[in-house]
Amino acid sequence: MKSFMLYVITFSFFLFVFAAQAQTIKVGLGGGYTTITSSTSTFDSGFHYGGKVVVGLPMIPLYFTANLYSNPLSKEVAGITHESSFFSTGLGAELTLLPGPLKPYLAAEFLITSIGESKIGDVTYSESLSKSGLGLGAGVYFTLLPIIDLDLSAHYNMNTLLSSGDDLNSLHIRLNVLISIL
Repeated sequence: MKSFMLYVITFSFFLFVFAAQAQTIKVGLGGGYTTITSSTSTFDSGFHYGGKVVVGLPMIPLYFTANLYSNPLSKEVAGITHESSFFSTGLGAELTLLPGPLKPYLAAEFLITSIGESKIGDVTYSESLSKSGLGLGAGVYFTLLPIIDLDLSAHYNMNTLLSSGDDLNSLHIRLNVLISIL
């Protein structure tokens, strides 16, 4: 938990430094659908929600991003409900491929994933833990109004790639509504 807080504080400092020099800062909320692609997972697909910050530098088609998403998970087997969740924090970059009102991009990010405790009813059978990994994605920004962008993207996250233990891979389709604040 201490390393997670240090990570958040360091990111906040760098975001503030970049924001002072940035041409654009966009902040927004979004959500979408998560599919767990790991063969060892006991959970079904489900919806996720969260937020995203995008910082762009002048004259460069590269954006720095941060996102936070919560993924509640559950599965019912023979009338018994298994519940868990994972909270994903990502720091990365997006490379815009074409300028204009429709801007396709490629994305890569470093992930820290906090996997919540797993329960059957009120009984906990797995404790919470944190893992790190990588995510790859592609998407498109659509400028709805001069200060409002829609961001539709697909991401393949290897949530536990840089950590030992069971793998947790996921595919996310999400839509964010971003507002330019600078």
